[in-house]
Amino acid sequence: MGSRVGEPSPAIDLWAPVGVDQLPLDLVNSVAGQDWPRVRDQLATVMDAVTTDGVYGRQLLQLVMRLPLGIYPVFDRYKAAIAIDHGDWDGLQRCLELGLVEEAELIGVRDIVLAPLDRREPPQTAAPHHAVLFAAYEFQYQRAVGRYRHWAQRLFSFHSDAIWSRDDVAVGRHLRYRRLHDAIALSFGEAQGGRLPVAQTLARDAMTLGDPGEPMHEVAHDLDQLVGVAMGSPLSSELTFRQRTASSTGPSPLGTWEAITHLQPFFALLDDSSLEESASLTQQIAARFGSPRSQLQSQGWRVAADLISGQSPIEAGLPALLAKARYSSPGLRTLPSLLLARSTKEPEDFRAAEVVARSAGCVWAQVSALTWLVALDPQPVAVRWLHRLLEITGWRRPVLVPATVAADAALGLAAAGKRGTSIIEVAALGDRANVTVEVVMRHIDDAETPRAARIAAVEVLGRLGTTHSREILHRVSRRTDVLGAVARRILANRTAGTTLSERELEVVDLARHGLTNRAIAERLNLSPHTIARHLSNARAKLGAANRAEVAAKFEDARLGR
Repeated sequence: MGSRVGEPSPAIDLWAPVGVDQLPLDLVNSVAGQDWPRVRDQLATVMDAVTTDGVYGRQLLQLVMRLPLGIYPVFDRYKAAIAIDHGDWDGLQRCLELGLVEEAELIGVRDIVLAPLDRREPPQTAAPHHAVLFAAYEFQYQRAVGRYRHWAQRLFSFHSDAIWSRDDVAVGRHLRYRRLHDAIALSFGEAQGGRLPVAQTLARDAMTLGDPGEPMHEVAHDLDQLVGVAMGSPLSSELTFRQRTASSTGPSPLGTWEAITHLQPFFALLDDSSLEESASLTQQIAARFGSPRSQLQSQGWRVAADLISGQSPIEAGLPALLAKARYSSPGLRTLPSLLLARSTKEPEDFRAAEVVARSAGCVWAQVSALTWLVALDPQPVAVRWLHRLLEITGWRRPVLVPATVAADAALGLAAAGKRGTSIIEVAALGDRANVTVEVVMRHIDDAETPRAARIAAVEVLGRLGTTHSREILHRVSRRTDVLGAVARRILANRTAGTTLSERELEVVDLARHGLTNRAIAERLNLSPHTIARHLSNARAKLGAANRAEVAAKFEDARLGR
């Protein structure tokens, strides 16, 4: 959504007037000259009332909004669809009074957007293509992640001849966009309610579909990057959808809301202003639309951003959020329930949050609630389910879970006898070297551990670069089995690394993330004097002149630079 750490980006006004400089000149001139037959013919090549967010974005939408009513039915239909995209309910009503083609479709979407918090089923219809469209909107507005994922899976076998009978649909454009839409929809479903590797592959496929310049290409790019972060990788390139949203060729307000709400759980994994900015923008859209369900969703992420920033639950507005969500559908209660549990740190609250998340099919929230549970109270049921979800779904950085808590959960899994590459990878991302070493050793010393997991454990030892991990690696290298061979290869290829102790490594890593000596002392239950001594020792070992240089040299050594 935003750039990396830095100042918040300027606010975006999706209703502000935009120019026409990117539109075909003939179309612009035809509208200016009121040559309506020519406008109709030209719009047929670029406009599609089924999928209005095209390559020209709000420039085209605002141009069409200026067309007069009652000239051609196709103009009226375009304007009605764009009215929904902008939450212009009065404008939509004026269009409906003319008797539009497929007006039941427009009314159904309107009613979904404006439905109350407890609505759980889409409007009834006998038309299959209407049923498919209504389900898409309904499941998004109630955050029924599991139902949305199953809907997206069925899209690939759905076909309708309705588009051939409508003169407001550019068939070629629509069919190209349909392939893009289907891939990105299933990618969204898999990202939040299924398997992250599948979501990433679908997102990469989506970047090759549709027309050049599609806004959804930026969405697919960002989803690819963010899913990678959830699986344990850093961002390999900047996120781009926010810049497209801010541009005059960005998507409509409704299209923006839809895309952002699918990405928001992943924004919570970043150390920048993405979550705060996205929550502010979706709040603006929801308020303009007057949509109760979108308002609740945007308020939830606003509260999440404020809690992450250090505000108290009352300051962040958590009690009000919980009061609003009380009688809503399970999908809309999922985030508020998780935020409540995160605030109380009570195992019973996390169990309740996991039940709600499971009911909604929201896998990311299940993983998060179970990670907290295993870290706080590693009971067999929670241990079993968390291990299974980590192995199947690919999650390595749970949402709304501090890295240290995730590390504790990995240790809880290992202590309970669970083994697997997923546990090692979660521990390695936990910023606690001593915990990582313990998890690694439980895997290496257990002959029943799968071979791939034991090899992964040795490789993590090689990346830690601490004195203790180096000693263990040398000891493992004397073995005559495959683990010994892996350890010898790592020792032969590794750089000098660091000579920091586990405690020094913890202190330097926390300092690298901006914590003061006092904050680090509170986190590790040590005195500020002890923290200062560890940093001083680390400076000496790394040859660094100051605190900032310690962090820089440590990062270079950690990455083998």
